[in-house]
Amino acid sequence: MSFSRVTSISGWILSTKALSISCALVLSCCVSAIAHEVTSCRSPDGKFALHETFNDLVPIHGDSAIIESGTGKVVMQLHGDEPAGTESLVWSKDSLRVAGFRDDGRTGTTRIFIRNGATFEEIKMPELPLPELPPAPKTDASTSETMARVEPVRWLKSGDLLLESELQNKAGARAALQITLGFEQGNQPMIRKNEKEAMSVLDYFLLLPSNKFEGPPYSWLVVMRSNGEHIDKENGYMNCTGDGAQPEFELALFRYRDGRPLLALCSGELEGTDSVQLQFFELGADGHMQQISRQILPNADMKNDPEMGYIKEGWQFELPREGRTILVRSEKTNKILHKFAWTGEKFQERK
Repeated sequence: MSFSRVTSISGWILSTKALSISCALVLSCCVSAIAHEVTSCRSPDGKFALHETFNDLVPIHGDSAIIESGTGKVVMQLHGDEPAGTESLVWSKDSLRVAGFRDDGRTGTTRIFIRNGATFEEIKMPELPLPELPPAPKTDASTSETMARVEPVRWLKSGDLLLESELQNKAGARAALQITLGFEQGNQPMIRKNEKEAMSVLDYFLLLPSNKFEGPPYSWLVVMRSNGEHIDKENGYMNCTGDGAQPEFELALFRYRDGRPLLALCSGELEGTDSVQLQFFELGADGHMQQISRQILPNADMKNDPEMGYIKEGWQFELPREGRTILVRSEKTNKILHKFAWTGEKFQERK
C-alpha cells in the first residue's frame, strides 16, 4: 500500500517532500494520517498498530513505534528520530508475533517481536545465511556497492516466518534466499530451511539497458519498493508509475520451453498516453538483457523497430498480470483488437 509517490532519485537514497509509507501487511492494513503522524499496519485483532511521527527537517526525519490502537500508548519503540524510510509490520494471524521491516534505500532490516500481555519483547535474530552474488556484468568501482536486504514475506500456518535475504549491486547483479525461520521452546529462533531463489522478472529487469529509463534500473526498483508498486515474481509481472521525467512502464516475463527468459517492456509517453510502446529483450552473452530487433508478434500491421520496438498510432498494449497473453486495445474505444498468446516458443494470434 502506498500513500505518496517518490518523485526523484539520488544514488541509493531517495529524496521526497511527501511522506512515502509502504505497508507489506498480508492480512489487513488500516491507515489514518493526521498532520505529520501516520498510523498503519494494524494487527489482525485490531489492538495494535504501527505509528510514525515525522518532523519538518529536510530530508524528512521521524520516529516509529508499535502502539495500542485505542489509547495511542507506545508499547514498543522501534527507533528514534532518524531519516525517514519505508516501514511496515507483518503480523501473525493470532497477533502474537510481528515482524517489523525498515528500508532506508540502502539496507532493509527485519526485527521480530513476541507479544507478552500488553507489551512486546524483541527476539534476537540468528545470523542468517547470505546468498552468493553472481558476477556483475562489466563491474567497476562505481557499480560494486552492495545492498543487503532482509524482508519478512509472511507468517506460515505452522507459526514459522518466511524471510527473503537479498544482495544486490548497482551493476544489476542480484541474488536472494528464501529462509524459513522457526521458533523453539522459549521462542528461540532457528533456521529450518533456506533455498536459493530462482531468477525472476525482478532480476531480468535489473539487467535491462540503462538507456531505456531515466536512470538505471536499480534506482527504479528502489522507487517501486518505496511506493508499494506491484512486483509479482511468481507470475512474472512488475509495474512502475514513473515520475515527471520517466513515463509509466510495466514488465512481463515469458519463458521459452528450455527456461530462457523473454522480457516484455511496455511504456507510455511522458505527457501522453500510457502503454503505447512495446519492446522485447533476451539475455545476451554479456550477461545483460538485449533488445530483440526481429519480428516477435505475428501481425503484418506492426513492425518491430530495432530501437523503439512496436508502436502503432491509436493502439495500446496490455501485458498480462497473470497468464501469458498480450492484448492490443483501441486507444479510443478500449476495444480489444488483437490477442497474442505465448506458446513457449512464439506468440500466436488468437480470436
